[in-house]
Amino acid sequence: MIFTILKVIGIILLVVLALILTALLCVLFVPVKYRAVGSFDNTDIRAKAHVSWLLHLFALHIEYADETDGYIRFAFVKKKLFDNYEALDDDDMDEAAKTETEDKVSENTGDESKIPADESEHIADEQTENESTAQTPNEQRTVTDENQHIKQQTKLTHQKTYKKRNKKSHKKQFKDKSEKIKNCIYKLKREYSDERNKAAFLHLKKELFIILKRICPRRLKLTMVYSTGSPDTTGISLGILACFPVGYTNRWRITPDFESEKPYAKGSFDIKGHVIVISILAATLRILFDKNCRRLYNRISR
Repeated sequence: MIFTILKVIGIILLVVLALILTALLCVLFVPVKYRAVGSFDNTDIRAKAHVSWLLHLFALHIEYADETDGYIRFAFVKKKLFDNYEALDDDDMDEAAKTETEDKVSENTGDESKIPADESEHIADEQTENESTAQTPNEQRTVTDENQHIKQQTKLTHQKTYKKRNKKSHKKQFKDKSEKIKNCIYKLKREYSDERNKAAFLHLKKELFIILKRICPRRLKLTMVYSTGSPDTTGISLGILACFPVGYTNRWRITPDFESEKPYAKGSFDIKGHVIVISILAATLRILFDKNCRRLYNRISR
């Protein structure tokens, strides 16, 4: 009996270890695929980006046109991104509309005689009962429409307040991050001029080039018709674009318009590629375990 229990426990542990090992191998060796397609016509830009992993078990989708929209999905769980505001509940809307209606009614009846406090509740109940029985269908419909209008106005006010507050917080966060980036760039320039850090920067350059090569898209298609508004600058820009080999390898179709007197650019693009985590992880570990890179990090972080 004891041996049977131990055997079952051992089998369960082996199954759990096999599942963990399988998941780890999938994370390391199954590529993360990404693709972005879109079109542009001067400032009118429309684009879609999609990232997937393990037969779309994990997926991230983002669309941009007039507004930004997207979702993230893991297995069968899907969550929407980019909520523009926090929607109020129906109960909150009804309560806000009721309160504002009562305020308007109290303003209209402000000239009436005051009622003693001990009789106010009883008289208010009688008045409410009489008014409810005396209201015609048209009056009831008018009150309902007014409540719906107040409810909609309350929702719009909440949206505007949330957007303003969110915009201020984003500005503050952006300012703080920009200051940190400026300080980091200043320290990097200072350390780059030091001869003792030459080996560290050479190693970083080599490994970062490897990471960039693994991340870069395998396909980058571009179809574009453009003009700078002047034939000479249009020809110069076309010559500059022809200097990049990425255009030849991906068969870019760029057509200059020498006759247009207004600058414009319109076309479409298609970007597709994949990333294998093990290659990025290996390059990162080589940077972390390099003694020159560690010494450089310690000097910058001080």
